[in-house]
Amino acid sequence: MRREVVTARPDTPVDEIATLMERYAIKRVPIVEDGRVVGIISRANLIQAVASRGAQMQVPASDGEIRDQVLARLRAQPWAHLAMVNVTVSGGTVNMWGMVPSEAEREAMRVVAEEVAGVGAVRDNLTVWSPAYVT
Repeated sequence: MRREVVTARPDTPVDEIATLMERYAIKRVPIVEDGRVVGIISRANLIQAVASRGAQMQVPASDGEIRDQVLARLRAQPWAHLAMVNVTVSGGTVNMWGMVPSEAEREAMRVVAEEVAGVGAVRDNLTVWSPAYVT
């Protein structure tokens, strides 16, 4: 059980609520406005939302397509040091491996990967290198 309650606002998109549920392994998200609980979204509500879209649902990207998109977006960033980074994707989960020069870059890479369509989760296995690694 978590000590901190994960909440969302009434205007939070459904996909973001689903991401919260996945990230924190929770089944319900209270909806809070002005410090008051005004509702709750459950997994069943998410399934109903998906079912209501029916044929409008998009075909999910393959793991290879997701990897290509993550790498393309990272390569487009002038701050990204990718020489010692590897990205793999399995079942929509992005795994990032290797070394980066700072904690800020590590976090930024995670955020870039999370924003790619089709990504269900990001596992950050990156290490911040120490000056001893640089020769």
